[in-house]
Amino acid sequence: MKTKSLLVIFLVIILFSCKKNNGLSEKQNKEVFLGDSIIMENNYFHNLNEANGYSILSTQNKLYQKKYSNFKYRNVSQLKDNIKFKFEKQFINKGKKYRIVLYTLINNIKKDSIEFYKNVKDLHHEPSNYTSLSYLDLKHNEIWQIKYFSSSVDKSVGYILYAKNKILENGKIETDSLYYLDESLDVEMEKNKLYY
Repeated sequence: MKTKSLLVIFLVIILFSCKKNNGLSEKQNKEVFLGDSIIMENNYFHNLNEANGYSILSTQNKLYQKKYSNFKYRNVSQLKDNIKFKFEKQFINKGKKYRIVLYTLINNIKKDSIEFYKNVKDLHHEPSNYTSLSYLDLKHNEIWQIKYFSSSVDKSVGYILYAKNKILENGKIETDSLYYLDESLDVEMEKNKLYY
């Protein structure tokens, strides 16, 4: 009888710890930073005028840095319909800098990826900073992005692109709407080897 009681207690402990671990996973999923939703607002790009564009983007970039600076190396997922999203921190340039990559998976098989966040300082020429900010809209399966060069010297911003990407049912990511593209700055990305 004593052995049965011990066995029951042992099973209860195992079940409780499994339930607790599942709760942690769910909590971790909810804590994933999906980006700043302001990026998808109607007048967002229009409001990034010469007077306040640098200030707004600088504040946003600080938010991303804060959220991702201590981001773990493990993958964290969000589930939407049949698509699983995984965020992964990848170190570049011998571990000094990093980027956040968003993967789409179906049945745990990678289907596509996009560079979700990147901030590179000290480029060889002015403007000396490059930043890519994104927002994952789980409700509409969309990824909004803005990419730009900036200079802390004269507080200027050169916009490369502002776009909305659609996540298709097969997990592929395609540009849905390209609201702005500066092809000359796009070439600068190539020169600085900033493409993903």
